[in-house]
Amino acid sequence: MPTLNPAILPAVSAVRTAAERLRAFLPPSRIIRHETLSAQLGVDVWFKLELENPTGSFKVRGAYNVLAGLSPDERAKGVVASSAGNHGLGVAYASKAFGAPAMLYVPVTAPQVKKDGIRALGATVNDEAADYDVAMVMAKAHAQREGIRFINPCLGLDLLAGQGTVALELLDQVPDLQTVLICTGGGGLLGGMGAVLRHLAPGVRVIGVQSVETAAMAKSVAAGHVVDTPVTPTLADGLSGQIDDDALHIGQVCADDLLVVTEAELGETIAWLHRTTGMAVEGAGAVTVAALRHGYVEAPHGPLVAVVSGRNIDPSRLDMLVRQHPG
Repeated sequence: MPTLNPAILPAVSAVRTAAERLRAFLPPSRIIRHETLSAQLGVDVWFKLELENPTGSFKVRGAYNVLAGLSPDERAKGVVASSAGNHGLGVAYASKAFGAPAMLYVPVTAPQVKKDGIRALGATVNDEAADYDVAMVMAKAHAQREGIRFINPCLGLDLLAGQGTVALELLDQVPDLQTVLICTGGGGLLGGMGAVLRHLAPGVRVIGVQSVETAAMAKSVAAGHVVDTPVTPTLADGLSGQIDDDALHIGQVCADDLLVVTEAELGETIAWLHRTTGMAVEGAGAVTVAALRHGYVEAPHGPLVAVVSGRNIDPSRLDMLVRQHPG
């Protein structure tokens, strides 16, 4: 088993504690078998529907666990976070549950549906940042200035412990799991799930998936050091942004493979999912399915689970993609 840095990746005991905290707040997300992909690939293919969580993604898990671990005084002061959208929704939802003020910095390019959702949950939104990385700089400065907790969207032992609960659920739902595909940006879900799977199910093949425009992790792992990656327009806005050395460690020790799909393949998959399942899936959540549909997973072993996380796609963008890819 790779050596997992305990300062970056949570212990399984911490993930179990997070699961106990979440038990009354969030039921396990469903898994469904996808008949067409199972037939095409010759193995059982399941979708883990994290997009059915209250805020539409897995992000609410880590956010809730962070808020649950704060003292009453810390909650009263409030929290601040940077987000491409879904982390912001998770923080806003968890903050509302605990009665804590929340300030979210998001890029001006964040989907309107995400910004509106954050505001509807009672959080304050600043969307002046040019991109995701600028939003993080602004949020960290706010936290230091006000002396309040900054909730990193991808790092932190308490955050990753919350994300790792997805893996605990999967091991209960699919005890003979052989392969899991995880949507990967800054490595929060990959790290949380990987920390669990490396200890409890080391034989499971863990595959991170990105888009060509959000491939900071894949490029950095391939190079063996953090690679500065330009921020460019993408359908997978939830996976956008740079990574740092901690995230690089996550990619190096938690992923057996890192796959990169094209934006065209991603757009086609979003339309296909909507046409065949009725689900509205944003780009960050559809990358795993795109990798399966377009043959990126070599010699797949089943049961195979693709995490599908993110339903917060602007309706106009979804309509455009459906028209572009009528089937």
